[in-house]
Amino acid sequence: MIPISGGQMKTIPARLPLRNSIHLFLAAFGIILGFIVLSSCSSRETQVPTPSLKPKEVEIIRDVAYHSDGLEEHQLDVYLPNLIEGPFPTLLMIHGGSGQKIDLSYWGQTMAKEGYAAISIDHRQWPEHSYPDHIEDAFCALAWIYSSADLYELDTSNIFVLGHSAGGTLAAMIGVIKDPAPYLEGCPQSLPEKDWVKGVIPFTGIFDYNTASQYSPSLEEYAVGLLGGSRQDIPDIWEKASASSWIDGNEPPFLLIHGEDDQNINPQQSLDFASLIKTAGGEVELLLIPNADHNQIKSSPQSIEAVENFISGIID
Repeated sequence: MIPISGGQMKTIPARLPLRNSIHLFLAAFGIILGFIVLSSCSSRETQVPTPSLKPKEVEIIRDVAYHSDGLEEHQLDVYLPNLIEGPFPTLLMIHGGSGQKIDLSYWGQTMAKEGYAAISIDHRQWPEHSYPDHIEDAFCALAWIYSSADLYELDTSNIFVLGHSAGGTLAAMIGVIKDPAPYLEGCPQSLPEKDWVKGVIPFTGIFDYNTASQYSPSLEEYAVGLLGGSRQDIPDIWEKASASSWIDGNEPPFLLIHGEDDQNINPQQSLDFASLIKTAGGEVELLLIPNADHNQIKSSPQSIEAVENFISGIID
């Protein structure tokens, strides 16, 4: 305290040592400088452009009902090109026995990238179901394509059907049956009077149940269960369920694909069926793939190339 005249006291702030003042100044300067640097970094970071996401090439809509009965087996997946406008040529795809629609996802995405719509269906199967449930489902799914053409931009003048194994058999039946009305009873959709598919592509299908077991004995039990009895007991059903029985030369073009090493369904089925179509005056191509078994042909590059060439050769 410093005495002031009149007896009053005045408080004088204490002086900091010079060294402490310098330290405080440097600290304050550091804080300000740091703030400037951080602000600059933040500004630069916000100026970095965000990478744009590449649009998906394929749009997939799963589990669409193609029947009004609510059965899980009556659902399908839709694969659509996402970078071009429709209407799209359309491929109906049918999986094999004990399979499911997701099995043909590779085909769906591959074809959609090439500009096609692809529809992969589920269907009722043996042993839970028997003839003609599976054929009814195939035709009902085809009718759904016609009824949903506007919604999904589907080109109904260019519909193709592809199937593997039991699905190949169903694809062939769609191609050879001239009157589908008996198989559409109960289906909420309908088909035009004729020319509902442009081409048919069965992979390793059964086309004649009467001869299939001669080449592959294990198919006898399968056929008896699926068709509801032996050929001796119900010969008319065995005949009616065989695509070979319907050939008259007025079928749409066929592309048959079979693996030469198929141990499930002998390649002779495709050889004989191709011969029947050709003899009747129809159009048919046959591709036998060396060293390929029953399932390998589904993802074979030769199969993909053959299918694309076949479709491009007859599409409008």
